[in-house]
Amino acid sequence: MLNYQGGQSVKSGFYWNFKRWEIVTIEKGAGLLPGSETDRYIKLPVLLFMCSAPFLGLLYVVFLPFIGFAMVFWLVARKIMQFLGKAITELRALVRATLRA
Repeated sequence: MLNYQGGQSVKSGFYWNFKRWEIVTIEKGAGLLPGSETDRYIKLPVLLFMCSAPFLGLLYVVFLPFIGFAMVFWLVARKIMQFLGKAITELRALVRATLRA
């Protein structure tokens, strides 16, 4: 059985909660999985976990600069959109005032 629920007693190992993207470690013997019955966990085989950890670290190192560039681009775009929104609002008020006169 690879599927478990929160609050269930399990053997030691690594358990992944898909809902929260969290890996829970149960050490030495047995323990209870955190959460309620709605939380679902999948037991990760230790060998698979140990082999995939360096690969996941590599992905993190490779994509971290791109995440930084994306955040800076998003911030600049947001500031530009705020400026344009204010400019359009003021222009609209100016046009309405001149049309009424």
